[in-house]
Amino acid sequence: MSLRRRVMAALVSLVALFTLIQGGIAVLSLHEQEDELVDELVLAETHRLALRLAESGPAAISNSLLPESYEAWWVGKGGSVPRPLPAEMKDLTDGPHWDSSPGAEYHIMVMPVAEGRLYVRYNAVRNEDKVRAFAVQVFALALVFIGLAAWIARYVAAVLIAPLEKVAQLLDHWAPASEPGEAPPADEEQRVLKAFQRVQARWELGLARENERLTDIHHEIRTPLTALRTDLEMLQSQGLRDGDHASSQASRGVTPSQRLQRALIAIDAITGALESMRALRTGQASPAEPVLLADCIDDAWASLGDLPEKRALTLSNEVGKKVVAVVDRQALMAILRNLFRNAAEHAAPAKLRVSYAETQLIVADDGPGIPEEERAFVFDRYYRGRLADAPAAQDANHSASDFERGLGLAIARQVAEANGWHLSVTAAVPRGTQFSISFKEAQAI
Repeated sequence: MSLRRRVMAALVSLVALFTLIQGGIAVLSLHEQEDELVDELVLAETHRLALRLAESGPAAISNSLLPESYEAWWVGKGGSVPRPLPAEMKDLTDGPHWDSSPGAEYHIMVMPVAEGRLYVRYNAVRNEDKVRAFAVQVFALALVFIGLAAWIARYVAAVLIAPLEKVAQLLDHWAPASEPGEAPPADEEQRVLKAFQRVQARWELGLARENERLTDIHHEIRTPLTALRTDLEMLQSQGLRDGDHASSQASRGVTPSQRLQRALIAIDAITGALESMRALRTGQASPAEPVLLADCIDDAWASLGDLPEKRALTLSNEVGKKVVAVVDRQALMAILRNLFRNAAEHAAPAKLRVSYAETQLIVADDGPGIPEEERAFVFDRYYRGRLADAPAAQDANHSASDFERGLGLAIARQVAEANGWHLSVTAAVPRGTQFSISFKEAQAI
């Protein structure tokens, strides 16, 4: 039953209860007054007959001379006058009595008179009929008032429920039903409760998503910032010890120019990571543009800084220098960075090979690999089943908790899906793990 109907029922019930109680009290009061009035009339008639008996004797008792519905008997030593006393009245004591029988309602008065006893009986059936007629009229009038109350209650209920319906409409507009075409509950109360539940769920989901975005941003910019800090520190150190440090850098094969270039790439990676997070938050992918895949792969690798070197991970970029794909470069960079970082953290020491064929970019390593039963879960947030592939060691720039977050592959899958790509994982041959990024056919050149 809807809330409006319940309010109507409550209002009508209150009116009906009040009206019926008042009507019942009125009928009971009238019935008591009628009994008292008839008793007084019978007593008055009994006194009148007693005076006549005292003046004229038993011969004065004649039912023909009595008012309508009255009967009288005098019982003395000589017997009953004017006819035998009914058997049901012989044992009555002095005073008033009542007796009911089918079709009759008797009020009886017994009084000692003239060395005998006077019995006066009055049939009050007509008085009772009038009381019943009055009761019927009262309850008929009560039904009229109840019907009028039901008509008024419709308007009152509509006025009372109107604010609640407005709230329900606003909530429905803000948080519509999850199933298209789903009919709202007929009960206004349930409608508001369900709408509040949807709003609460939407609010909690929004908070959860915002927390995920913050976590994702921290995860995405962590490595580029670390690489940027390392390279800038090295450049600063070189500025202080230009001669000795330059020769040391040259011996290691990393020149100041290369470190500066890698720092710039790291800055671009941070900007791209933030842009990717913005696209994920809004649900709108950035416009696609022609991208040289080999350069994109090299830049993603460079944005990791010295992490691959410390983890003994090497890259073999087998994508042709002139291969172009029409994609969102920042989104692809975010995916590649997470795949490369995942390999550095969980597959190294290993060799990473990146190739491209038939609109599919393949990233494969020759590390320990992922057990078949765990592959279906590697894209789940905070999944840590692959920790067995990762060494327990940690360095000054990356704590064990960073490597055990289980966020990188989840972010990569999310970015891929936002751009309409498909990211999958299989076992590499003869060993290791292979990730495949399948672009839309129209996006590849």
